[in-house]
Amino acid sequence: MPTIRRVAKGSGKLAALCLPLFHATPALAAQSAAIVWGPCDAQLVGDIPAHLTTRLECGTFRAPLDHIQPDGRSIDVGVVRARAMRPDLREGAIFVNVGGPGSNPARLVRSIAATWSREDPFDADTADKVRLAERFDLVAVIPRGLEGGHVYRCLTGLPPRFAFLPSHLDDANWNLVLDEATAQARTCAAPPEARYINTEQHVHDMDAVRRSLGDDKLHLYGISYGGRVGAWYAATYPTHVGRMLLDSSMRFTQGFLEAGELMRAALRKDFQRVLAPIVADPTRYGLPADSAAIATSLQDLPGRAREAWHPYLDTPPRVAAALWLADWMRASDPGSRTQLEGRIRRQVFSSDPSLNGAIRWAALQLADRYFAPVRTGPEFGAGQDGDSVRRAVGCNDDAWSANDVAIREHAVRNAARDLHSDGEEILEELVCARWPHPRARVPNLDTVGDAPRFLLLQAEHDLVTPIEGARALLARYANATLLVARRSAVHGLFNFTTSSCIERTASRYLLDGTLPDSPSGELHCGGATESPVSALPHTTTTTTPTTPAAAPHDEI
Repeated sequence: MPTIRRVAKGSGKLAALCLPLFHATPALAAQSAAIVWGPCDAQLVGDIPAHLTTRLECGTFRAPLDHIQPDGRSIDVGVVRARAMRPDLREGAIFVNVGGPGSNPARLVRSIAATWSREDPFDADTADKVRLAERFDLVAVIPRGLEGGHVYRCLTGLPPRFAFLPSHLDDANWNLVLDEATAQARTCAAPPEARYINTEQHVHDMDAVRRSLGDDKLHLYGISYGGRVGAWYAATYPTHVGRMLLDSSMRFTQGFLEAGELMRAALRKDFQRVLAPIVADPTRYGLPADSAAIATSLQDLPGRAREAWHPYLDTPPRVAAALWLADWMRASDPGSRTQLEGRIRRQVFSSDPSLNGAIRWAALQLADRYFAPVRTGPEFGAGQDGDSVRRAVGCNDDAWSANDVAIREHAVRNAARDLHSDGEEILEELVCARWPHPRARVPNLDTVGDAPRFLLLQAEHDLVTPIEGARALLARYANATLLVARRSAVHGLFNFTTSSCIERTASRYLLDGTLPDSPSGELHCGGATESPVSALPHTTTTTTPTTPAAAPHDEI
């Protein structure tokens, strides 16, 4: 059945007559969603445990393509809900956005609902999660274009027709990059729904679901890009925003381009940390005692080596191995995988036996990557729909005004300073610079300062959404509280750590809005000021390390 529809002409005329009202009061734009609920497909949400089968529901509703200026066209939007365990105690709903953009929240809703429902109600660390499961629906409005609603797919996932950009900045390759960007912008902008896959319409979809549930307030648990979703909702529907837990939030007062720059700056800083022991004692790694030569060698990695290794230069032994192998490759062709392996196994890399073994193992891993077969089939980060939605939201949400000359300068600069870059950020800039649709209507984010107190969670060493962004939000909004997980790099903390400090503080806030006070607004878990939970009512302080209990998320 088609999922983009045109409704009766009479409805379209009524919408046209109401246009001035929608411009004046966008909060009136979203009508209650007529959600058709039913069982969830395990392909969407994952395996459903028996204790959740009667509470987990999935559905769709038809939303106008444009809530503010409806023209009769509609789109199917997916919804997932885990109903409150105790309907007699129900207090509302917590809406979940897992980030991305382009990440589907369906499995996370199922996972969290299943876990909270089985927590120990007599354990101080988990009791509030049980209360959350009893009193609140856990809801996810699936962002437009993702599986569960109308599916938008425009990217092929095939290898690009241009060579690895950081190593091939010549005119001929640049022209191929421009061709790819033009083709991608044309293809992805062509579907009628493409213009309306953005954060603006998503928050209107969320409010339509809030109305359908009959709730006056919408509480939000947003991860990464979900911070932007929460902020845009609060600015668009200020009288209906409830509690906002923004976990590892992007700096939502800036755009995706700035978020990328902040992330790459954090990666550069972290790489200097990885490089520091090599520079401090290069002879221990079997390298020349010349820090300038080490830097030059890294900048001049052979093109194929840089393409194969750029995601993996994250430990001192791997960096040392890359320097050794690159020196060999500059001197002569490495030959076959077998030949290179033989040389690696014969080489003494360090007089320290333990370090020698670590560098040898890292070198063998890099050799595997160097000789890996060239990819010919499609590959996606978040699935074909997720990657396509990510592209559309990025282009629709923000103003991308740079010209090709400025973007090429950006590419040259990134290639010189960002060893981990694969050039994808440059392709995104070029595609969005060619995007033909108007920018989404951005709400006045100053009004987020009028929302109820909200909680920012942030890992001290998060490289995806660095702590500088969270501190900038704290400085701007007096109603923000920032809880920092010291010595942690986990992106997406709540429900993914073994820290009482994080888990109990966040769950108590979602439960009743309680937050510990701090003169600066910033508190810490795992540091000298441990623990914010000690300031919460009816709790006892428990201190455990802040460590990941699951794989980090892949957002922003």
